[in-house]
This record gives sequence, structure tokens and C-alpha cells, in this order.
Amino acid sequence: ENLRDWNISRQIVWGIRIPAWFCEKCSNWTITEGKTPEKCSKCDSKSLRQDSDTFDTWFSSGQWPVIALMSNSKSKMGKKGSSDFGKFYPTSVMETAYDILKAWVTRMVMLGIYLTGDVPFKQVLFHGIVNDPYGKKMSKSKGNVVNPLELIVQYGADSVRFALIYGNATGNDQSLSYAKLEGARKFTNKLWNIARFINMKQETLNSKSEIRNNLTIEQLKNETINKLDKEWVGKIGELVPEITRYLDSYQFNLAAERLYEFIWHEFADKYIENVKGRIDKDSFLVLSSLFLVQLKLLHPFMPFVTEEINEQLSLEKKMLIISDWPES
Repeated sequence: ENLRDWNISRQIVWGIRIPAWFCEKCSNWTITEGKTPEKCSKCDSKSLRQDSDTFDTWFSSGQWPVIALMSNSKSKMGKKGSSDFGKFYPTSVMETAYDILKAWVTRMVMLGIYLTGDVPFKQVLFHGIVNDPYGKKMSKSKGNVVNPLELIVQYGADSVRFALIYGNATGNDQSLSYAKLEGARKFTNKLWNIARFINMKQETLNSKSEIRNNLTIEQLKNETINKLDKEWVGKIGELVPEITRYLDSYQFNLAAERLYEFIWHEFADKYIENVKGRIDKDSFLVLSSLFLVQLKLLHPFMPFVTEEINEQLSLEKKMLIISDWPES
């Protein structure tokens, strides 16, 4: 709908110069793949002048899925092999804002098919736009732009990230909420409080405490002695497939909301309060193992905090970003 011929040249000072050279002698245009020609392709004259126009930015960025994967590869486009292109093209999901569907996404598909014979991605996931706290689109001319770097300094990168996902269905626009930012910051503090409690109990138990990161939920359940501990292992076993299901269906807000409620109001408020007065080496194993699972589930939303907590507590030997996803 409303698609017209696309003029790919622009009269701007930035961008990729169009690889076309005008011959001052015979008025012929010599076109190359980017390399400067030594002479005119028609009359062999060396009096050539490159076109001063640049490519439209969407023409350049529209080739990104292909060019980025071909930059360090000797293989040709369309040839599958061991190169990055052969491994990652087409990719699984392209995530972007809905307002550039026509400008960028459709052109990536068009150029991808033209260059390789295949689409560049299998699915497209759109996110909404963050408006100002009053629901108006941020604009420099309006003076209502909120600098995200200032929010990160005030609340933390993970808190900002979590607040933008929590309570907002995937693809919908949202108004910037300082209340959600503050709530996410407090949630981050809660994670640190849990981590400090585990660290304190590990020091109290000394050599009797044990952190094992190689147990599955089922193995942990079989090794658990206390009835209440076993019950909480079962709850985590139910949480894992629930969060996985939300993520697989791109319902990120539901996953974030469920983790927030479970970690704070279930795990912290109920289980930790219960285990405080009776913790031993067996309960500590359950406590630390269950916390590790929750950190892994939370990692896509709060990568920096979860990695730092994991490193300080030595829960998982690998970084969480490359560790195995929990399985029930």
C-alpha cells in the first residue's frame, strides 16, 4: 500500500558515496562495485568525476543482515558453509520498532532476497515507543526528551531495562513511569539483600555449606531432606517452564511480572523468612541452588546485576550469559 519507486540517492554529506563516475569526455557513466575505476568504460578517458550523491541510509542499512555476516568471510553470498553467513543467515528473529517497518524491514527483506535468494530473518518482533510521562512523543523541539543515560545514573541500567518491560505488553507504546523505575530499583536492592543473606549464611556455616551448580531440579529434589525445602524445589520446577513459555512466545512483560512477584513475595518473603531460623548445610544447598535458577531466569532482563551476584557468590562457574538455561 502506497509503495512507490524508490529514489536511492541523497544530496547529503554523510553516507556511502554512489559508485558512479561521469566521464568528462564522452559523458558516459562508469558503474563499479565500489572500487575507483582507472578509466572510462566506454572511451578509456581518465577524466572521471564521481557522483557527489550518497545512497539513502535505508538502502545501506537494508543490506545490513547480509553485509555484516559477509565482512570477514571469503565465501560468496548465497553459499552456505562454515562462515558467519552460512551459520547465521537467515537469522531467527529481527527486533525493531514498528514505525520503521516500511523504511527498514521491508527493504531488508527485499535486498536480502535479491542478494542471497533467501529472506534475512524468519520472524519480526516489534517494540513500541517510549513517550514522555504525559504520553506525548519525545521531541527535541518540544523539549520533553528524557535522557536515558541520566536515568541509568539515577536508577541503574538493569532497573531501567526491567521497568521498560514490566507492565507493558510487547509491541505497545508506553509512557515513561518514574514509579516503575523506582519499583525496579527497589527490586534490584531486594536481589542484593538475598545475595547478602546467602553470603552471610555461607560464612556462618563455613566448610559445612556447599554450593553446587550442576544439579537439575529433579536431582535437587531427590537430595532435599526437609519437607518444606522439597516443596520449594517443586515450585521452582513449575516456575522454569512457565517463564520459558512466556519468553518463547515473546510475552516478556508476563515473564518479568511473574519473576518480580515470585522472587520478592514468594521466595524472599516466605521461603527465606522460614529458612532463617533453621538453616543447615542441606537447606543452604537448596537455598543457593534455587537462587541460582532464579538469577538465570532473570538474566535476560537484568544481565549486569545477575552476573555480578553470581560472580560474588560463585554460584555458577560460567558466566550466566553462556550457561545452560534451567530445565525442570
